[in-house]
Amino acid sequence: MKRNRTSLTIVVLVVLAAFAASSFAAEEKLFYENRENIPEQYRWNLDLIFPDIDAWEAAYAEVESKIPELAAYKGRLGESADVMVAVTELLNETMKTIEDVYVYAGQWQRTDTRDAEANTYVGRAQSLYARFGQAVAYFEPEIVQLPGETIAKYLEDPRLETYSHMLDNMLRTKAHTRSQEVEEVIAGSALLQGSPQQTYGFLTSADIEWPTIKDENDEDKKVIPGLFYTFMSSQDRRVRRDAALALFGTYEKYGNTYSGTYNGLVQKDVWMAKTRKYASTLDMELDQTNVPTSVVETLVSTVHDNLDAVHQYIELRKEVLGLEEFHIYDLYVSMVPAAETTYTFDEAWAMAMEFWRETFGEEYAAVAERGRKERWIDVYPSEGKRGGAFSWGTYNSVPYLFLNWGGTLEDVSTLVHEMGHSIHSYLANTNQPYHDAGYSLFVAEVGSVASESLFFEWLLERTTDPTERLALLNQRMNSIVGTFLRQIFFHEFEHAAHVMAEEGKPLTKESLGKAWGDLWLDYYGDQVTLDDEFKGGWARIPHFYRTYYVWVYATSFAAGEAIAGRFRAGDETAVSDYLETLKLGGSVYPMEAIKRAGVDMNDPDVIRAVMDRFRSILGEMGKILLEDK
Repeated sequence: MKRNRTSLTIVVLVVLAAFAASSFAAEEKLFYENRENIPEQYRWNLDLIFPDIDAWEAAYAEVESKIPELAAYKGRLGESADVMVAVTELLNETMKTIEDVYVYAGQWQRTDTRDAEANTYVGRAQSLYARFGQAVAYFEPEIVQLPGETIAKYLEDPRLETYSHMLDNMLRTKAHTRSQEVEEVIAGSALLQGSPQQTYGFLTSADIEWPTIKDENDEDKKVIPGLFYTFMSSQDRRVRRDAALALFGTYEKYGNTYSGTYNGLVQKDVWMAKTRKYASTLDMELDQTNVPTSVVETLVSTVHDNLDAVHQYIELRKEVLGLEEFHIYDLYVSMVPAAETTYTFDEAWAMAMEFWRETFGEEYAAVAERGRKERWIDVYPSEGKRGGAFSWGTYNSVPYLFLNWGGTLEDVSTLVHEMGHSIHSYLANTNQPYHDAGYSLFVAEVGSVASESLFFEWLLERTTDPTERLALLNQRMNSIVGTFLRQIFFHEFEHAAHVMAEEGKPLTKESLGKAWGDLWLDYYGDQVTLDDEFKGGWARIPHFYRTYYVWVYATSFAAGEAIAGRFRAGDETAVSDYLETLKLGGSVYPMEAIKRAGVDMNDPDVIRAVMDRFRSILGEMGKILLEDK
């Protein structure tokens, strides 16, 4: 792997030169009142799914016509291999189409949640998905009730052999698959199950009028959730404070509504776990990915064993920033302001392309290059656009990339991370049949985290300037805090909420606020002053509406770090093993997929190594930052 030990400054200058001809790159606008004013090359192209709304309608009608066909196979799966082949192939082909219908409407809506027409199409797609689910609710119950010898005989048929992993996964959870009647009820409740998340999205992105504050230049700036980290990165503490109190004060203002929507989601989870005869919601979610509870337990206990290091980190920040009181809005600002650099999207893209090509090779980089050329990426925040960043697409089209570009080094890392998801999906989709392409959440973050970790090392090796090195160490420390520690914090909050519900205790603005506040003090220590507004901060986290999702960030971070360690050690098979893991998709169980990349998640040292790395960076930063004090 070629490593050019040039200064990071030189890299940036080269990038600047490459895009000097673009006046847009030179005067980048970071927020648009009107989405149509964003230059086309920075808006994603949903025509890759459907060229127009008529094509969407045609696909919708096609799915509607297939629903009765699928329903007609009910009670027939034990007849013959021919019937099994016919229904399975029809089911998968219909699934591919319905995903196109659903994702197209969803992506349209996410760019402007106020758009009534987009919301209508999302509602229609959700309704179609629910009807489809009811029509095929018999599929899994019938399969798990087939005699073992029938399944074995079916798998001898070359046409069904390809479905061996899918069938094994169904049979593995046989004890929790209910009767056809119960499964139909569960499928029929799909619209009800999605209501809390939908309500949360409308409230946050469409209905709330987010407040305005004065920025560093005394100009009015709207404090929207998508720009949270941009505000929190400001070196002007007054701006950080005003933005934080404005944002979290708004969440607190609507705290009863937010707690009501989240309670709806948690109660749905508890009902589902009971219906499927699991001891708890956590047990149900872990069983879906075939991950042992020991992985999550080790994750939490290891962090708690190292909270003293997190407290030391807060003490260091407090001392370096010269603060008498440390508030939550002081957690994200750089401790190395002299080295702060802003990046246009084009500058960041050129850096990322160089990194991908040097680190992972041409196959990986070519996918990213294609994504930019074909406009997979939606770059800038605009009025009504949902906050955050994600990768989402369909088997038939492309894995789109959703950003809210803010121009910070954190945004550059987010680009590398989210493109890691898109490349993962592309490689899985092009190397696996549809039924084996989709990978679990547990695997989803591993490739992206490994990429992000290696990107940090790539940047670090290209600077000889001590201030730049400090800035990168600061960013890496923030990454460990944000993608590892904070996600375990989030998991503990989510778990506390589910346990409260399972024990029959009410989930209210007050009870959720207390759980959130207590965790802040546990994790960050008595050095933190917890403003009342921050007790409603849990409402800022949309991932809570994907049940028990956040913990996978932390385990994936640990696995990704371990994979990155193989690259750093010069392991000659690291690249090929990494790419093979991405290409596996969901064709093997998650723990096995990660093992193919050379990591055993049953080994607690994989998780402990992250905290060792945290302490190492903390020590280096503390030594440099405090030597002149």
